[in-house]
Amino acid sequence: MNKFLNFRTLLGLAIIALAFIPLSNNGPSPILLDIKIDQPLDSTIEVVKPISVEITDPTDRAKLAIFNQEFANRVKSYDTDVQQLNDVYVLSASKFFKDSLVNKYENLDTNVVSLIEKVTTSENHSLTQDEKNKVSEYFMGLAWSLIQRK
Repeated sequence: MNKFLNFRTLLGLAIIALAFIPLSNNGPSPILLDIKIDQPLDSTIEVVKPISVEITDPTDRAKLAIFNQEFANRVKSYDTDVQQLNDVYVLSASKFFKDSLVNKYENLDTNVVSLIEKVTTSENHSLTQDEKNKVSEYFMGLAWSLIQRK
């Protein structure tokens, strides 16, 4: 009886495992996202557009949307200066993405720096709350823009 119970348990686990195997060989399944982001102002969409259109891979778009949404949510509470903000973004991106974006999108790094500098300028200084709010708005707009394209 004990062997039968073990067999039934194993069979049940195998059936459950099979439910997670895709039945189609049409490539990877699309990533389904349920990210709730309010549509930004048209002016914000125009500012983030150069970054958004550069990212063509749907998986990269999804991961970047999640990453930038989280960055946008957190940046408002940072006590930071411009250089530290750049460093935080780069360090967290390198940990989150590892090497998956290295040399994949030619202007991604300079466009992200430019996005920050549109608010802060390139001169290092402590960010005001207004600057942090605007940086947050831009990165949330970027996240929104990335999930709009399929």
